[in-house]
Amino acid sequence: MKLALRLIIAGAGLALFAWFVHRTGVDTISRAFATLGWSAPLILLPYALVYFLDTVGWRLSFGCALPKAISFGTLFRIRWAGEALNNVVPSAYLGGEAMKVYLLHKRGLPVADGTTSVTIGKTAQVLAEVIFIAFGAVAGSSILPAGSPARAGMFAIAGAATALVGMLFWLQHRGIFSAFLALTERLRLGIHALTSRAESLRQLDRRIFDFYREDRRRFLSGVTLYLAGWISDSMEILLVSHLLGMPLDWGQALAFEAFISVAKALGVFAPAALGVQESGVIFLFYLFGLPAALAAPYAIIRRARELTFALIGGALLYAEEPALRGFAQRVTREVEAPA
Repeated sequence: MKLALRLIIAGAGLALFAWFVHRTGVDTISRAFATLGWSAPLILLPYALVYFLDTVGWRLSFGCALPKAISFGTLFRIRWAGEALNNVVPSAYLGGEAMKVYLLHKRGLPVADGTTSVTIGKTAQVLAEVIFIAFGAVAGSSILPAGSPARAGMFAIAGAATALVGMLFWLQHRGIFSAFLALTERLRLGIHALTSRAESLRQLDRRIFDFYREDRRRFLSGVTLYLAGWISDSMEILLVSHLLGMPLDWGQALAFEAFISVAKALGVFAPAALGVQESGVIFLFYLFGLPAALAAPYAIIRRARELTFALIGGALLYAEEPALRGFAQRVTREVEAPA
């Protein structure tokens, strides 16, 4: 049932995108790609910078010294491999984060340390995204007409995202795993895999809380680096628009990138946000009055860039030992299994 719903969402989004491609005209899109020519590989550079900055931010989430086997280059590859899984498998980013913990443990880092770093790193990234969305709302409000209801809507989204992050911090203060254990006990679910590890999970909660209390500067530095990564992502549409002769300014790029991240988050349970992201691109181009002739080509270019990075990340995963390949297959089967 869940798989059917995901496919319906993806199909509806792709149908809407196909309609817009037809409306724009295949010839117009073909001319845009012909204009790119040999400069097309340059489009990959902004996202490569994002991956680099995000890895530096994640590195700050480790409260302990990493084993010698985990150099920055290794950490970069581990993150790339995990993000490839996150971007393809609709697991609400859980599959890729579990993969990162596995790869870290394989290289000598205790599972508790790996899980702590992944939890803190993801929290820092989400907090940075909320700040970025707030920047985008301010930039978007300067683009939209004074009476546009979309202005209030953008600030409402920013407020809701802020509340969500506040809830996340509150939950981590209480203890994510402790709260989940308490919930299962109250519902009398009796999940042996959890109850048998209850004390270890509570210790993990304490480790996360201690990091926020004792390494606040490292956490804030990590948030700053993740925010730099989000801002760097705006360079992609700036670069594409300039290469295609329809240049946007920083305010337009910032507003667009901030809210396409919201659209993609809404499609987290669709495979690779397929259809949802493309429809979001079209809608935001229309909303902000950006060049219509750029909308469909950019949606295709963005998907091609994500596919390129996912394929590279998949190659990094496949390069690991056979047991890891089996792990990835099990994660995919479990996520895709009908409810």
